[in-house]
Amino acid sequence: MSVTYLPLEAWNKHWKLDGALVRCRLCGSAQGLTDAGTFSHALGCKARSLKAQYPSRELGSILQQKIQSELF
Repeated sequence: MSVTYLPLEAWNKHWKLDGALVRCRLCGSAQGLTDAGTFSHALGCKARSLKAQYPSRELGSILQQKIQSELF
């Protein structure tokens, strides 16, 4: 039986991994997975108006928590 990990599910609603890139699901803009800087959305993207976003850092934090909780 598969158990859903909610922080990872929430991250996945906004972001998509595409090889070594992280992509916004709304506008398709991408940045390198190893780029820890603020994500740059396309002009007009609804996600652009949200607070500064750091998808690579967020994903790293989620994975670290999952490992520490022995869920991975």
